[in-house]
Amino acid sequence: MHDTNRIHDRRALPDALGQAESELKAAHPQLNFHFVGQAHYGETGLAFIEVVGVDDPIVCGQIRKKANARLEQLGFPIDLKEGKDVFHIVPTRQA
Repeated sequence: MHDTNRIHDRRALPDALGQAESELKAAHPQLNFHFVGQAHYGETGLAFIEVVGVDDPIVCGQIRKKANARLEQLGFPIDLKEGKDVFHIVPTRQA
């Protein structure tokens, strides 16, 4: 049963990332950005979130911090593990 939950969680990552992206885009309509997530193989959370399209490093960091907090609320903690391989997660975007 644990493996089934892991597969379910892994499939839910793009949806959760898309939800966080949509919410933060709505909160910052003046910015044109999108997210790309990175997840570790064999883990259910995310390793890192890239904020693409924001040139100001301070604003980019603020958006990433809010995204990390929202994803943790949705049940997907951010935990980068040194030396562990990652793969990209593209958010499910609403039309």
